[in-house]
Parts: sequence; structure tokens; C-alpha cells
Amino acid sequence: MQHGSVLVRRAATGDAEQLLALRRALFAETSLMLWEPAEFVADAADEAHFIERLAGRANCLLLLALADGQAVGFLAALGGERNRLRHSALLAVGVVRAYWSQGVSSRMLGEVIAWAPGAGIKRLELTVHTANARAVGVYQRCGFEIEGTRRSSMLVDGVYTDEYLMALITGI
Repeated sequence: MQHGSVLVRRAATGDAEQLLALRRALFAETSLMLWEPAEFVADAADEAHFIERLAGRANCLLLLALADGQAVGFLAALGGERNRLRHSALLAVGVVRAYWSQGVSSRMLGEVIAWAPGAGIKRLELTVHTANARAVGVYQRCGFEIEGTRRSSMLVDGVYTDEYLMALITGI
């Protein structure tokens, strides 16, 4: 799907280098992501394997947002591997700072929400720093609700931070 100059599509194995560069950029420019820059040591082969693994599972989805051919965002929906969790997918979302507040996250979330029922996904969930009001607002506008607070769940720059657990129950 294309909107303005940003295209949102499924990632393919040929996107490994771009996904790798995007994730490295995200981890370096913000402390709102899970990984610290130095601990992310994946290479292009690892990223290609990650893309293939998700593409091979019906309850997983990996989206890339591209502007002028450059990756500016991603959304990974990681469906549960156990039978009792296959209906649930954990989301990881990242958009480079230059594209914040331009609807990129909302568009990727719209795609995963539309995809979920056909993939047998009843529950989409994610965690987000409680201080990240911009992201919390995007998730709420897309229908996610705060289910709870994970207190001191992350140690960021020497400070314990809280996260919200947010979820959306789909129409299946």
C-alpha cells in the first residue's frame, strides 16, 4: 500500500540489508526500543533468516515502510508458537525519527489489524514506555487499550522505567 511517498509492504529476504540498517539506526537514535545499539550484533544473514522464519509462519507478519526506496519503519507481528498462544501476536514497531508524526506507524498498525483475523489472530499486544505519550496515543487511536503497567520493566540509561502492556482484541 502506498500513501504519499511512503510505501508499506511485506518484507522479503532481499530486504535483509535494509532491515538491518534500519534497526541499527533505530537502536542508535532512541532509547525507546528494546535493544541497546552495542548489543544488536545481527548481520544480513541473520536478518534474512528472521525474514524467512516469519514469512514461513501463518501467524507472523513483517512489514517495512519505505520512503523513496529507503526503509524508514518496520512492524513485526510475532505469533505465538505454542498451541495455546497461536491466536496472539506480540508487536514490535519502529519508525526513524525523521518520519515520526507522519502516519507511518498508524498505517503499519492498520495493515496488521486488517491482516490479523485472516491469520487466526485474536489478540495483538505490545509494550510501550509509559513516558512515550506519542506512541501510546497512536496505539490508542488504533484501538489498543492499556491492560496494565509493567513496573521497572526496563533499565534505560541507568534508570528503571515502566511500560504499559497494551492489547487489541480483533473481530474473530
